[in-house]
Amino acid sequence: MHRNRNLGSQHTKNLDKQLQDYSHLVDLRDCYPFVKWAGGKSQLVPELDLMIPSKFNRYFEPFLGGGAMFFHLISDRNMRFTAYLSDINAELITAYKVVKNNVIELIELLKRHQREYNKNPLEYYYKLRDEIKPVTEIDRTARFIALNKTCFNGLYRVNRNGIFNVPMGRYKNPLICDASNLENISKALRYSKAAIKVSDYKNALVEAEEDDFVYLDPPYHPTSSTANFTGYSDNGFGDNDQLQLAKLFVELNNRKCNVLLSNSDTPLIRKLYSDFSSRIKEVNVSRVINCKASRRSGHKELLISNYAS
Repeated sequence: MHRNRNLGSQHTKNLDKQLQDYSHLVDLRDCYPFVKWAGGKSQLVPELDLMIPSKFNRYFEPFLGGGAMFFHLISDRNMRFTAYLSDINAELITAYKVVKNNVIELIELLKRHQREYNKNPLEYYYKLRDEIKPVTEIDRTARFIALNKTCFNGLYRVNRNGIFNVPMGRYKNPLICDASNLENISKALRYSKAAIKVSDYKNALVEAEEDDFVYLDPPYHPTSSTANFTGYSDNGFGDNDQLQLAKLFVELNNRKCNVLLSNSDTPLIRKLYSDFSSRIKEVNVSRVINCKASRRSGHKELLISNYAS
C-alpha cells in the first residue's frame, strides 16, 4: 500500500510539472462538484452566470461547500484566476486538499469503497459511518466522499459531539468513485493555484481588495421555524451571523470588491441588504434537502450584488 501511495504522489508531482510547462494548453472543461452539498448552487449556475463580473483580479469563496460556482468559472467559463477557497467545515476542506494533491491514491481507496458498498449497501454504509475516523487524511477523505455519495440527500450533519449522524440514502447505484471528474478537479485546483484552508468567512476575506470577486453563499436564513438547518459544522449560523455578514458585505463594497451573495428570500435578508435593493434579483429554486418531494419546489432565493451585471 505504501509503495502504491508513493507512486501516486510521484504521478501527482509529474502532473504539476506538466501544468507548469504547458499551462497555456491546459483544458479545464468538465469539472463539477465532487460532493453533494445541502444548499449547493449547481441548479442556480445559469442565474449566477449572468451576474459574474466580466473581469476580476482574484476569486474568493469563503463558504465553499460543493464549489459549484468555482467549478463553473474555471470549467464552463474557462476563466483563469487565483482562487482563495475556504470553509469552516474541516472535513470538507481536507477533502479538497486531498483531491488537489493526492488524487490517484484517493481514487484507489474510493474504488475499494465502491466494491464493498455494492456487496451489501446497508451493512457497509452503517459500518463505515459508525467506525472511528481513519488516521490519514487520504483515508478520511475517502470515507467522507463515500458517505456523502450514499447518505440521505448528501446531507452533512453532525451531533453535539461533532459526529456525523446522517442515515443512509435511497440510491440504487450511487457513484462513489467518479475518477474522471476527480482527476479534472485535481488539475483545476492545481492550475488555478487555489489556496484552500479552514477558515471562517471574516478571516478568509481580510485581504480581499479592489477588483477582487467575492462570492458569498452562507448557510441560508430559515424561511420558517422548522427550516433552520445549518449543520454544515458543529457551529450554527443564526440571525446575528447574518447581521455580521451583511456588515462585511458593506465593508467589501467600500473596498471596491465585486461582491455577489445568495440567500433565502426572507424579510430579514431584504432588510439587511436594503441599501442594495436595486441589485437584488429573485430566482426560483427547489430545496432538495426536504424529505418530502412535494415541498422541494416553489421556493425563492435572492441574488444580491454591489455591481451592475
